[in-house]
Amino acid sequence: MKVVRQQTETDCGAACLGTVAAHYGLNLSLNPLREAVGTGQQGTTLLGLQRGAQALGFNARSVRANPEVLDRLEEVPLPAILHWNGYHWVVFFGRHRRRYVIGDPGVGLRYLSHEELQQGWQNWVMLLLEPDAEGFATQLASQPQDKAVWWKRLWRPIWQRRGLLWQVLLFNLTIGLLSMAMPFFIQFLTDDVLVRGDSRLLDIIVLVVVTVTVFSNILTFVQATLTAHFSQRLELGLILEFGRKLLHLPLQYYDTHRSGEVMSRLQDIQQVNQFVSALAVSLPAQVFIAVISFSLMLFYNTKLAVIAIFSIILMSLSTIVFLPILQQKTRNLLVLEAETQGVLVETFKGALTLKTTTAQPQFWEEVQSRFGRLANLEFRTTQIVAANGAFSSLVSGIAGVALLWFGSTLVIDGQLTIGQLLAFSTLHRNVASFVGVLLGFADEYARVKTAIERLMEVVDRSSEGTDKPVLPDVEITPESSIVCDNVSFHYPGQIDVLDRLSVKLPGGCVIAIVGESGCGKSTLAKLISGLYPLAEGNIQIGAYNITDLDLACLRRQVVLVPQDAHFWSRSILENFRLGDPTLSFESIVKACQITGADEFIGRLPDKYQTVLGEFGANLSGGQRQRLALARALTRNPPILILDESTSGLDSRGESELFDRLLQFRQGKTTVLISHRPSVVKRADWVVKIDRGRVVAEGTLEQLENPSNFDLNRCSL
Repeated sequence: MKVVRQQTETDCGAACLGTVAAHYGLNLSLNPLREAVGTGQQGTTLLGLQRGAQALGFNARSVRANPEVLDRLEEVPLPAILHWNGYHWVVFFGRHRRRYVIGDPGVGLRYLSHEELQQGWQNWVMLLLEPDAEGFATQLASQPQDKAVWWKRLWRPIWQRRGLLWQVLLFNLTIGLLSMAMPFFIQFLTDDVLVRGDSRLLDIIVLVVVTVTVFSNILTFVQATLTAHFSQRLELGLILEFGRKLLHLPLQYYDTHRSGEVMSRLQDIQQVNQFVSALAVSLPAQVFIAVISFSLMLFYNTKLAVIAIFSIILMSLSTIVFLPILQQKTRNLLVLEAETQGVLVETFKGALTLKTTTAQPQFWEEVQSRFGRLANLEFRTTQIVAANGAFSSLVSGIAGVALLWFGSTLVIDGQLTIGQLLAFSTLHRNVASFVGVLLGFADEYARVKTAIERLMEVVDRSSEGTDKPVLPDVEITPESSIVCDNVSFHYPGQIDVLDRLSVKLPGGCVIAIVGESGCGKSTLAKLISGLYPLAEGNIQIGAYNITDLDLACLRRQVVLVPQDAHFWSRSILENFRLGDPTLSFESIVKACQITGADEFIGRLPDKYQTVLGEFGANLSGGQRQRLALARALTRNPPILILDESTSGLDSRGESELFDRLLQFRQGKTTVLISHRPSVVKRADWVVKIDRGRVVAEGTLEQLENPSNFDLNRCSL
């Protein structure tokens, strides 16, 4: 029974579905499983699991079972997925003797008593899964056969820099060969120089040793410089690959992941870089030295070499025993670190809410609890590493004494000279040092394997538009209509927000979209602007289907201004020029004059060179909205969508802004999403959405009939 392990606390649902799929022969990584079940920041819903299972070719049925089901398990298709403790998902495999077998993605296989099962499975909710003959067979046939395992991920960046690596290895091998001369110097010094009392030969030996030492240290300096250069280039390559991928991920990825979880991947990169650098640079030379040293040990005395082999085997036993436990602890440690970092980031972002709600005591308790759990887990992990190291050191020390004792008896019997024994001891230290390095790699292996899996969880994600061929840029005309045909959309794991919505938004005029909060207005805006992929249906702008357009081309000409605009901690000018570095200062000023932002910018100390605080924190909500509108107007796109983009303004300021903005936008399509009647009355065409469908549309005159539409209750 294979249990797919979760990487974060929100992955349990996806991991459970992966476990069931693996039971039937379909092996998938967590990435496609997360996408299938719609794992979000709060985890996975039962609806998401059911939809994901159906997408993988299962017949899925969610039920609330009776306690008597445990006595009739032969009638239930197993394995099934259970809702555990009200917040977790586990796989139920069935009964083994008097125990019930549970596959917990957090800890692995568990064997529970009847009472323990009932205590965890309190609500009796379960998802029954059976592979569909046709659909599941299709999934089996299409599953990837050559999966890039983690060690291939390690080798790829190394091979890309093989030229520099060969230089480093050459220096390492040269230094290793020079170090191999030391045992022979010791043997010659003891057996020939000291025994004969030849002071002249002693001077020559000392001079040779000093020369070799100086030359070796010079090579070591050059080798260290090349190693640092190799490590820096390797880490930079990993960071750039991660950063490039992060910038091209779809918006849904950001919606379903916490910022702390994503940023913790940068720490993973540092761990991976350190391990890969050591693996590629240090290990080959140490292997070479260890092999030569062990060969010479066999040459000196086979019996002593056998004792050395036995000690090496004993030193490795503890590592083999502790490695699975250490890997599990390491994964939990990385997950908990990411969650703790996410809480700190959210606390910093929500400082105003934190203080206005006087929630500091509750957050302080949560921070204490999380850091306490983190410290305890780190301590337990360190204990395992320390126990492993202590056992290895103990075996190494005892083996050293045994070698010295047995070697001394060989010297007394005349089978070895004193110089040979000292040389053998030096060679043994080389081999023992190599074994210590291997044990260190084994300890680090668990961390790096988990870190690479977490890092590749981002890198392996599908970027926006990667499944499309390169498309030419097209020009959307200002009078282009927007036609939505049977558009359906749901957020991962949730019910449909848009349900077969069909509507035509006329081009070249002002359109208002109204409806209750949560009815799908903002979702429709994001679909039109290409921020979310279409799940069902089609959206056509002018003569073009938006799925046929390049995303960058679409977003340049269909600009969405959200209610909560984001600004970076840099000057106002730099914020405006992020999307277009060639943007002229005159066009920026003109756009700011239209939105009224130029007035308050003129009162700032450095005017347009004023550096905004993080997230624009040194501006009011209304000022940020004026700047966001101005930023959109610098492009003057054929289609502009304002999603509650003036909600932070007072009525008079909003009215004056729309007077100037709509005059500037005359002849182009402007879509207004608002709850304010004063804004809706400026529209030439009004569309009302309710529960994901259009329930009324037309001009203001056509909708004056209260049975069709009531402007004074436009949010309803």
